[in-house]
Amino acid sequence: MRARLVLFIAVTMVLGCGSSGDNGGGSGSLDCAWLAGDNCLKATGNVAQSCLPPSTATGTMSADGATCTYASGQVVTFTPALTFPIPDSQTWNFTVSSAGQTCLHYQETAGGDFSLTVEGQTFTTAATGATGIRFTCPDGTSYANSNAFSLLSCPGGFDSIPGSAWSGSDSSVSLTLTGMSSSDLPVFDCGKS
Repeated sequence: MRARLVLFIAVTMVLGCGSSGDNGGGSGSLDCAWLAGDNCLKATGNVAQSCLPPSTATGTMSADGATCTYASGQVVTFTPALTFPIPDSQTWNFTVSSAGQTCLHYQETAGGDFSLTVEGQTFTTAATGATGIRFTCPDGTSYANSNAFSLLSCPGGFDSIPGSAWSGSDSSVSLTLTGMSSSDLPVFDCGKS
């Protein structure tokens, strides 16, 4: 079984360390209090929970790796289609729909930035400077920190940082979103039939 945790902070790991926890150019400070509080990422994730597949269910992956279908009606569409085993360098781009309506869209860039869109509301991450990060809420408010490494000392460590965690094998793949609240947000668990 292969597994990978993709956290936005990982983008800055090869670039060296900064020294401050200031806001790095955002309209608000991205700090431990923001991560622990009722922030816009958690609000966005909470909206998605009602239309995601049940966390205990397993969807069936199509032969071409393009979709995963659940008995409860949700469909996960992957762009491009997945190949198995999932490569360690997988850049995720998928849409979850329920009853024909888009529930959630998640897209990563090769650089590690990502966007999460739920019911037309988008949360984004972006690298800033040598080691900084900026999170932008659906209302346009942004929160930044010029030293992403400082967030690793927050309660919860990696689990408190927005990103994705996935595991896969030759015939299955699952993904959760991290930094969502007291627990991760399971998005899909799919297997070949």
